[in-house]
Amino acid sequence: MELKSSESRVLMGIILALSVILWFLKKKKLKEKKNEVPRGSSGWPFIGETLEFISCGYTSRPVSFMDKRKSLYGNVFKTHILGKAIIVSTDPDVNRAVLQNHGNVFIPCYPKSICELLGKSSILQMNGNVHKRVHALIGVFLKSPQLKDRITRDIEKTVQLSLSSWMDKSRLVYLQDETKKITFEILVRVLLSIGPGEEMDLLKGEFEEFIKGLICLPIKLPGTRLYKSLQSKEKLLKMVRRIVEERKMDMEKTEEKDLPNDVIDVLLRDAGESAGTHCIPLDFISGNIIEMMIPGEETVPTAMTIAVKLLTDNPTALARLVEENMELRRRKDHGCEKYAWMDYMTLTFTQNVGS
Repeated sequence: MELKSSESRVLMGIILALSVILWFLKKKKLKEKKNEVPRGSSGWPFIGETLEFISCGYTSRPVSFMDKRKSLYGNVFKTHILGKAIIVSTDPDVNRAVLQNHGNVFIPCYPKSICELLGKSSILQMNGNVHKRVHALIGVFLKSPQLKDRITRDIEKTVQLSLSSWMDKSRLVYLQDETKKITFEILVRVLLSIGPGEEMDLLKGEFEEFIKGLICLPIKLPGTRLYKSLQSKEKLLKMVRRIVEERKMDMEKTEEKDLPNDVIDVLLRDAGESAGTHCIPLDFISGNIIEMMIPGEETVPTAMTIAVKLLTDNPTALARLVEENMELRRRKDHGCEKYAWMDYMTLTFTQNVGS
């Protein structure tokens, strides 16, 4: 009887031990499943899949990089590009959850090449009071009636100048290049009050070299793309810093406070009126003026080029757009009036096309 009782206790102990082990194994498996990284590939050591990602951007189907991985791994997959291991989502519901989290779960992060080029004082990497105030200052200025009236005249002059150069029938007109030139010149006027000429050409040349390094391998060695872009960034900073310092000296010489002509005026005026931790540093102003040029080189010109393509494919919409604008021109010619921002606001169909 004692032997049987002893065997029973041993058996119960074994069962209990196995139960505990199985419970721990199940818990570990659930934890691993919870923290499971989506399927995908990390590519080659260090460079990952960067080369394929960049090369796809120069083909007729830039989305082929994403499409290939979607077919292999699903709508959410892991990869390694631009020096970082990342998870890519092509699922609308996942993207909506990420974008609407307000920084509670997902924190904004940028490729190493972008962080290296834009620097620690970049508006992309800043938050808090300075970030909010800069956005507010620039937003108020861009919405001001004075700027809208002036920018309307600037747009008209810049477009007329560009159109006159298209009259040379011996040269091909590349629409995206022309829209880049137009938008960049208008944006630089708003930021720095620089007009067409040698200084504008020099600024644009260095900026084009700088922006090429935003998406590249984060290798900072002589001859690499990132190294060349960093050199152009230094040249740009010197040019913009000189303008900022000259403008600051002019402001200190006079006590009169005219309406700001550009973004530099807005930020310098705020820097002069603020003190201590709330003061915007001059290096911050110079660096972020360069950042604000980026939409004039990529985002807006691309959107304008696509709009022209879509209008070309839709003759009815194009005819209505032309008629609406020609009607405005007839009214202006009849009254010998100049174009104003309010004229644009009357072009309802044109605004719908633009949006």
